[in-house]
Amino acid sequence: MSLPTIEVVYKPATKAFRAAPQDASLVKATFDILSAQKGQNPLPKYFGLKHEDKATAYLAIAWDTFEDHDRLMNDKGEYPRLGASTESFFEPGGKGTMFHIRSTSEPWKALEAPVTEIAVFTLKDGHSKGELEQTVDAIAKRLDALGEPAGETLASWGPTVEKDNVVALFVGWQSVEAHVNAVTTDKEVADLITKVKTQSDLDLVHVAFSK
Repeated sequence: MSLPTIEVVYKPATKAFRAAPQDASLVKATFDILSAQKGQNPLPKYFGLKHEDKATAYLAIAWDTFEDHDRLMNDKGEYPRLGASTESFFEPGGKGTMFHIRSTSEPWKALEAPVTEIAVFTLKDGHSKGELEQTVDAIAKRLDALGEPAGETLASWGPTVEKDNVVALFVGWQSVEAHVNAVTTDKEVADLITKVKTQSDLDLVHVAFSK
């Protein structure tokens, strides 16, 4: 089986979703439409609220390929219906962001952990994408080596479809505190993070996903 492409989309959350971010009924209509799409079902779909602001709703949707989702986005009948269905959890009129990650390993354990770190690295001038990918891969491998004793479940990374200079990383954690502790107490991880920050601009959030 080929590795999936993961769609990540986020937008300001509705009041109802902020109050009950684990309520599957709020995303049911959207997920029912997605489940009917070629290349999505039976792959998993996740929803949650950004830990840092408690105000941004996140979805992570697995697709067989980016082209499967692209076909839906170009469907002039189905895609507007999908957009309308999101108004129970995405604030209508709010500014949304979407990107797709071509996974280099199965990401499920990272997305199904109590907390998922989503780190997005944008390459700085003067560095190569190959350098950045090597460093992100080294971070993922070191975090997986720390593993369960450090509260880490799995790290999975991949390049993004939309921008050739962007790489994204999912890491599953038992808690946000476990993540903070691991990156501040393990010298190898700390050194790799220092290195990756010289190569890229880093945007990082935590989301407690439900399935």
